[in-house]
Amino acid sequence: MILPNNIFKYLLFGTLLASTISVASSSSFDTLAAREEAKPFYLRDIQIGDTTLPFSPASVVIVILSVIMLLRNLLGGPKSSAVASHILLDDTEEAKAKLTALKKEINDFTKFKGAAQRYSKCPSGKTGGSLGSFSPGMMVPAFDKVIFDRESKVGQVIGPIRTNFGYHLIWIEERNLVE
Repeated sequence: MILPNNIFKYLLFGTLLASTISVASSSSFDTLAAREEAKPFYLRDIQIGDTTLPFSPASVVIVILSVIMLLRNLLGGPKSSAVASHILLDDTEEAKAKLTALKKEINDFTKFKGAAQRYSKCPSGKTGGSLGSFSPGMMVPAFDKVIFDRESKVGQVIGPIRTNFGYHLIWIEERNLVE
């Protein structure tokens, strides 16, 4: 049981405790507010009326620029592309000599496709050596260099070209070069 004398002590202790807590919390609030005010405006949290958003104008700008750069890389506008076919033989001097002889015989795309079906070691040989449409970087570097070189003519046999797969004869069916 609490005696009347003790009630006064408890009330006094409670009041002192409450005032100490409020002073401590207001001083820590003042410190936080002072820190917030000391920040440059672009690093402060965004405030709209009484609402404080948990990010700064600087972080909003960084996110917007990142999204723009990501979209530019993904969508990126026009890129160079090509449609080509090839004949692949082994990486031997005999294969290179065979391709050199074939190159002299082939003067149109129909003959090229026939030679690809007969001689090519690549599975694409069954379809006349067709590689379909591709962009720079999708083929091995030596192949890309020849396909996307302005000196290489569309509609003519190019090669023999050596890659890590062997020797190739290449026929560029279409090419769209974009700078």
